[in-house]
Amino acid sequence: MTKVRLLALLAVVALVLFPAIAFAQGAPQLPCAFHGTVQVNGANVADGTVITATIGNETKTTTTTDSAYRIVIEQPEGKNYDGVTVAFKIGSDTVGQTGTWQMGGNVAVNLTKGTGPITPGGSVINGVQLGNTTSYDPVTGILTIKKADITGPKGDTGATGPAGATGATGPAGKGASSVIGIIAIVLAVIAIIIAGVAMLRPRRA
Repeated sequence: MTKVRLLALLAVVALVLFPAIAFAQGAPQLPCAFHGTVQVNGANVADGTVITATIGNETKTTTTTDSAYRIVIEQPEGKNYDGVTVAFKIGSDTVGQTGTWQMGGNVAVNLTKGTGPITPGGSVINGVQLGNTTSYDPVTGILTIKKADITGPKGDTGATGPAGATGATGPAGKGASSVIGIIAIVLAVIAIIIAGVAMLRPRRA
């Protein structure tokens, strides 16, 4: 009788423990999500900027929306990520911020790289150029200044300079009477020549 009771007790224990063991073996492995803001040189990044998370030899990627990201890392079967460090990249550049994987976690990690925003106190600017609009590129650090903003209005016409000195007086021209006399002499010479030619012609009988 004692043996029968013992077998019954073992059967009850087996029935109680078996579902618990089966559930533990088949329990879902919840992933860990990471999320946060993304800035470069103190400014928001463009939508679609690639964010990469690396844990061990595995990598996961996502892209930004409104300068924010969210990336979910699942734990592969046979691996244990609990407490493992996750490294991040903005584009191709590794950032200093890291996260720690935890099952079912929702970890906030804000990603930044480069210098802070430009302030009146002064920050390093990689370069300045002229353009059609004023803008700042947080990735390259180039500040573009609108050309019209630094070009002043056209100046007033300058005052008229003093008149130049009067030139020297030229020689006086010949009088009209002298010219008429010369013309008369020329006409007289022509008349004499014509008369001489006429006298030298032989007369007809």
